[in-house]
Amino acid sequence: MRYKSSLAGAARKQGFGTRLLCLALLPLSLLVGLLGAVPAVAAQDAAASDRGRVVELWTKGGPSVKAAAEAALLGTDEDVRKFLDSEKDFAELSDERINATRIFTAGGVTVREAAFKALSGSREDLRAFLKDGWRAPFETDMRIRTTQIMEAGGPATKEAAQTALRGSLDDVRKFLDSGRHTTRDNDDRLKVTQIMSAGGPATKEAAKVALRGSTDDIREFLAVGQNVALSRDQERATVAQLAQRAKTAGDVAKQQTEAAKDASKRAVKASELAKEQAKKAAEETQAAGKDAGRAAGAAGRAADAAQGAASAAQEAIEAAQAANHAARMAASAAANAAAAASAAAAAASRARDAAAGAATNAGMASAARQAAEDADAAAQAADTSAEAAKQVQIAAKEAGAAADAAAGASSNADAAADAADEAAGYAGGASAEASRAKSWAATARSHARESRRAATAARDLAYAAASAAGEARAAATSAAGHARKAATAAREAAKHAGEAATAAKQSTDHAKAAKDAADQATDAVETAKKVHDVATKIEAEGLKARTAAGIEQARAEKTAQALDKEAADRAKQATKDLDEEAVRLAAEASKPGTDTKDVAAKGRKVAVLAMKTRGPWSQAAAKTALTGSDEAVRSYLRTGWQQAAAQDQRAQVQVLAVDSEYESLRKAAAEALKGDAKTISEFLRTGGYEAALTDYRVQVTKIMGSGGPELKSAAQTALRDGSAGKLVDFLREGQYTAQVTDDRIRATQLMGSGGPETQAMAKIVLQGTDEALHEFIQVGQYATARGDHLTATHVAFVQQLIAEAAGTAATAQKNAAEAAVVAAKANDAADQAQRYADEALKAAGVAEKSAAQADGYANQAEASAADAAKSARTADAAATAAEDDAAKAEYSATRAMVSAELASSSAQEAYASAGAARASAEAAGKDADAAEEAHRGAIHAYEIKLAEAEALRRAQAEVARASEGMLSNIERWQLENMRLSVAATGEPDAWILGLEWITGTGKETHHYGADDRFTKQLRGDHSMDAVRNTIREKIAKGIDSDGGVNDGYSVGKEGFLRFGADALYVRTFGLSGQIQSWWTDGKYGTQTSTFVGSYDYEFQVVSRNSQRGKAEVKITIRNKTDINSLTHYPKIRRSMEKYVGHPLDATANWLGGPFRTKWQEASWIETMDVS
Repeated sequence: MRYKSSLAGAARKQGFGTRLLCLALLPLSLLVGLLGAVPAVAAQDAAASDRGRVVELWTKGGPSVKAAAEAALLGTDEDVRKFLDSEKDFAELSDERINATRIFTAGGVTVREAAFKALSGSREDLRAFLKDGWRAPFETDMRIRTTQIMEAGGPATKEAAQTALRGSLDDVRKFLDSGRHTTRDNDDRLKVTQIMSAGGPATKEAAKVALRGSTDDIREFLAVGQNVALSRDQERATVAQLAQRAKTAGDVAKQQTEAAKDASKRAVKASELAKEQAKKAAEETQAAGKDAGRAAGAAGRAADAAQGAASAAQEAIEAAQAANHAARMAASAAANAAAAASAAAAAASRARDAAAGAATNAGMASAARQAAEDADAAAQAADTSAEAAKQVQIAAKEAGAAADAAAGASSNADAAADAADEAAGYAGGASAEASRAKSWAATARSHARESRRAATAARDLAYAAASAAGEARAAATSAAGHARKAATAAREAAKHAGEAATAAKQSTDHAKAAKDAADQATDAVETAKKVHDVATKIEAEGLKARTAAGIEQARAEKTAQALDKEAADRAKQATKDLDEEAVRLAAEASKPGTDTKDVAAKGRKVAVLAMKTRGPWSQAAAKTALTGSDEAVRSYLRTGWQQAAAQDQRAQVQVLAVDSEYESLRKAAAEALKGDAKTISEFLRTGGYEAALTDYRVQVTKIMGSGGPELKSAAQTALRDGSAGKLVDFLREGQYTAQVTDDRIRATQLMGSGGPETQAMAKIVLQGTDEALHEFIQVGQYATARGDHLTATHVAFVQQLIAEAAGTAATAQKNAAEAAVVAAKANDAADQAQRYADEALKAAGVAEKSAAQADGYANQAEASAADAAKSARTADAAATAAEDDAAKAEYSATRAMVSAELASSSAQEAYASAGAARASAEAAGKDADAAEEAHRGAIHAYEIKLAEAEALRRAQAEVARASEGMLSNIERWQLENMRLSVAATGEPDAWILGLEWITGTGKETHHYGADDRFTKQLRGDHSMDAVRNTIREKIAKGIDSDGGVNDGYSVGKEGFLRFGADALYVRTFGLSGQIQSWWTDGKYGTQTSTFVGSYDYEFQVVSRNSQRGKAEVKITIRNKTDINSLTHYPKIRRSMEKYVGHPLDATANWLGGPFRTKWQEASWIETMDVS
């Protein structure tokens, strides 16, 4: 709801948003206009170079290609050729297998089967799967999921699911993404309305409050509130209500059983794949022998396989948990069925009691008839309970079987771990990858042990639940039979009420039957208690399994984080070593007579490391050197890397000048950018800290006021020191270290004082990452507290249910005894009458005691429900605060991404220009010094342009910052995402075209080819379906070209909904279109279709194959962007064109600035079916 509100807010600010859009995009347009395009010669020369090809593969390839390309770049020209001729294919195959494995991991059962088959087949099979072979299985999985939801859902959900399944894949997607949530809400509201109609005053009031509230309020009422309200109404659940509860719990049990079966299949298939991949990696590692590079790569794949095995074992644990949940719901259904059986037996007893009374007293005939009606209704409800118990018995057995099957994944995980250890042993010198393989092997074994234990426990408890459900089913079936017989007897007694001849015998028979029914009610209570005991064991095992699984997962996440930190530390040290080595080699390269080839070989190692660890300018310089000659590498060592490092520092200061939250720091950074490289370097070392000293103190003071004892102490220490360095150290690292200590203290306290769920989660997070720990303290503890209160509420309700059933059974015994009193008096047996009267009195006492217990449990449930509601409000408030913090962090991160993209783009263009200048000099026959001078001159010229563009960006950023103060965090995040999409685009796509039109920059006409994004989005747009149909019709009539003589395509045909969708696209900065485009595979909502709107087209048949009924057709789309096309709305089009559009266009075109007319033309050739 909060997200929707933010979009609504954006819509209300449409005028402001349009103005802000221009302000946001203007700096980027200035960069495009000032810096120009990349010279084509540079790209061509790089592509023509073998080393250039390897660099390109390193840049774009997956992990295996990147590793192999790196080894080639560090080697000789022969190594480069060998990589391109043979090793590249093997590395690409390895990356393709990695991609297929990722799809496998994310997919459902059908996708996994297809991925497993592809991974086990040929390379052609693998590529076919990656291209589009995954699509059909994915669609099948979605339809399976829709069917599962349909079977478990209510009326609205069933109808919507059936409609989706009858429709297209898009219909199924829409249902799964949003439709099912809406229909579930409708079903839940219907349930509340039905409960309200049948309930007492308290129930009606609680239901009304829920219906006026949110979806969460409605679900809370269904889960807890209705039972609390029922207790307030001082009513006991009827047999029909108990039967419905049994059926509802049974439906959930069946749903969870399907989830358990699905999870079990996924886990087993995943573990099989991990085992096979680990074995293959071990074989490859052994085959690599002393080739450290190949051994490291194979060991890395073994580590990935072991990680996959750990993930598969985790899925097996989840399958066991789903089976456990199914068993718990089965037990709940059985408990309600047993209670219904007790109530039905009690109804039978009451009917027999009434029959006994009517046999001797004609005045009780009416009561006997009513008792017969009640017994019939109870019998029907008991039948429903019996059927529900039968279904959950089946479901529980299947859940047990699924858990048992999931245990098989643990064996495969163990085998994968063994293979990973074996690969680590073979890897030997590849210590980093070997260590990673061993680490993940240990994690896989640990997960496998827990999955085996959890699966066995879940299986046993599921079978126990099935047995309990079977007993409840038998009790309900028997109770239904007794109730029907009692109803028949009561009706007969009513017919012959008071007939003296048979009164005594009939009264005795009815009294005996009443006693039998009462005994059955008592037995049903015992069954309910037994079921509750099973449910308690299931709940305890569920908590134990969740805790163990959570700890395993937390440890795995901590392991992964530790491995990432080790890699980061290695990279940090490598960067330090790089600087030292570069300085040494620079001196060596500058010495006369140095062997250029030897220096170049060493220099390439420096360049490769720079590509991996340094900033965007250093990366661009390194790539350029690696694609060039030995002399180019030597030049890079002498001066190139220092120049690039200086530009990286400049880019860092530019980021501070644009993105820093502190105005003082932004101003100081802008001032530093006016100086030379030394000034900038000194600013980064100390100057920036001093400039923001006051802001740092304010920030530290704010943090100190909101933290725990350790955080407060660390903040006070930094403030007492007062230096900028200490304050920055606190803000960068110190506050987080102190926060972790505070969080660990609080989690330890909760582990001893919280409820079961809270204690379990505290144990888990204390084993995991610092981020997970902080999230638990910040938000999670309140959610688990609510869970604890809801569990307590549920337990109290079940105990109340059993106590009420016991009271019902005791009342049945009392009624049976009273019937026996009547029969004894009818037979003139005074002694027996007195004995039965005493039994009736005793049973009444038991019933009264049970009622008191039920009231006590009801009060407990009400108190726990109130605590749960309170915890829910606290959790919601905490989550809201966390979301706001996250939005702020996301906003800052996205701004940083924009700056990084701009810096990277600038560096790439600068070195592309320099490369072109060097190539031109060499082509002109100039010597190495002249070529190098041309290279440096091009970079220097670009730097001058860049400085101008950066100054403009800083100025515009300040204007935008002031405007953005009116936006929410989420709206600002959307804006930054839009900026990023523009900054990252190399071609003039729709965003940049709009930007050029608004600002009056760029070319008047843009031509797009088949491979351009602009063209691809147009080709896939829904409007082209109509255009293609028209073209086919003309070709069928013998027209091979229309020369553009047609009506074109007009969005006016789509009505006002299209204009509303386009307006929403702009208001949400493209977010609504991205969502629509994703769900429709680009049919609707792309940025190009929104920008273009209506367009003209023409076609020409290039070639025709009459036998196959095919034709090659060239299609050309032309679009004009002007003010008129923006303002001619339907209905008033002509007036708007005459008085608004055309006059404004004439003025804009005469001025030649913003909003002047622009043209786009896109052409491609496609094969069309014209048969």
